[in-house]
Amino acid sequence: MRSICVGERIIDPGQLQEMLSNFEELPTIPDILFQILKILDDPDSGAADLAEVVRLDAPLTARILRLANSPYYSSRGDMADIHRCIAVLGYRTIRQVAICVSVATSVVSAAARAKGQLDYKELWRHSVATGALAKHLAEMVDYQEPEEIFTAGLLHDLGKFILEIYSPQSYGQVIRSCREQNRSLVDMEREIFGFDHAVLGEAFGFSWRFPGMLTRCFGHHHDKPPKDCVPGSDGHAVALVALADFLAHTLIPSVGDLGFDPRSVELGDLCGAAGLSEEEVIDEYKPLLEAFRQSTIYLDLG
Repeated sequence: MRSICVGERIIDPGQLQEMLSNFEELPTIPDILFQILKILDDPDSGAADLAEVVRLDAPLTARILRLANSPYYSSRGDMADIHRCIAVLGYRTIRQVAICVSVATSVVSAAARAKGQLDYKELWRHSVATGALAKHLAEMVDYQEPEEIFTAGLLHDLGKFILEIYSPQSYGQVIRSCREQNRSLVDMEREIFGFDHAVLGEAFGFSWRFPGMLTRCFGHHHDKPPKDCVPGSDGHAVALVALADFLAHTLIPSVGDLGFDPRSVELGDLCGAAGLSEEEVIDEYKPLLEAFRQSTIYLDLG
């Protein structure tokens, strides 16, 4: 496991393991997700392997079929099995849907059981909005795998869910203190916990063996955006997710307090790093909102 750099902080593998070992009641990687990620790592695997693994988990299969037949992915509504979904929508799309659903159902249900003060439903709504907007932005810049950017956006705040699961009362106080003391969320998290939700999300992603692009988006979406991002690179993915995160907060504001401070980011810098002009993004506000509206099927994965 390599060291992780967040801002000017470098956290080595030993620190990451110690950080994670201090957490109790964390959701363990679902067996089905472990199998899916093994397929992802195997260059000789393909659609048939994914279909056979997914079919072993009936609830996951049902959720994927429901999503695949929704307007967000298809207007056909005639896909009755995983093989058909893969044939129509493609292996890569169904693979990303399977990852999203298996992770989401695990962490969201664990957050519900924590009974904390953070509105985890609003956090999930923001996560869905970020995923949908990130995918739309990726399509605007011809990013090669927009479904991967959707996954990165959907799961970018994984660290917040973990903090809510681990220490629900303390995390609720952290978010309230941001407003009372006029402090940024990541600064308050570092003061109270010794790390922020971004680095924790990246550490947890490593422990679950997520692909590197995803874990980098988890860990760096609050970093200062670079001026030059190579199109299609991990840095470009981070920039798209960071821009989507900001737009999700501002275009689709939460009814609860998630600790967002618009003063902490600059739209022009985020747009530039993502490969877009500020004018292009502003002109796209209505389609972005429509992208979120179509993605709301993800709000209920029950």
